[in-house]
Amino acid sequence: MKITEFLTQLCEHCGIDLAGVTITIDESDEVFNTVQIDLSSEESGLLIGYHGETLESIQRLLRLVFQRSPEDKKILLNINQYREQREEKLKEIATTAAQEVLETGVEYIFNSSLASHERFVIHSFISENDAFSELESVSLGDGRERRLHIRIKQKAE
Repeated sequence: MKITEFLTQLCEHCGIDLAGVTITIDESDEVFNTVQIDLSSEESGLLIGYHGETLESIQRLLRLVFQRSPEDKKILLNINQYREQREEKLKEIATTAAQEVLETGVEYIFNSSLASHERFVIHSFISENDAFSELESVSLGDGRERRLHIRIKQKAE
C-alpha cells in the first residue's frame, strides 16, 4: 500500500467526498517528504482537529507505517496549508506575549501545552527577532505539563 492509497481510504472512511480531495507528495526536500492534502475547508477540520492534534496523529501513523528506518526521510503531513497558517498565528501570539513581557517585565507563560514543533517556532521567532533581544523563551516541565515561558533574559552570574 502507498501513502496516497492509505490517505484516500482514511478520507473515505471519514465520509469525506473524494471528488474534492487532492493528495500530493513532494520528495524534493533533503529531510522531509511532504504530503499535502487539499480538500474543502468544511471537511478539513476532520483531518486537522483542535490545534492540529488530529493532523499530528495522522502524521505519526504515516511515519509508523511508511518510514521504514530512522535514516529514511521524515514524513511531514500538511492539510490545506494548515502548518503555514498555524505558524503565522503562533508568531502573532508570540509577538503579543513578548511585547507584554517587555512592557511589564513579567514572565509570560503559555497556559496550554504546545506541540514540540510549535514551541520550536516560537523559540526561533523570539531568538531571531532583534526587537526581542532582551528576551528568552524556555520550555519547562515534562510531558503534557510542558509549558513555554517568555521572559527577560537571565543575567549570567
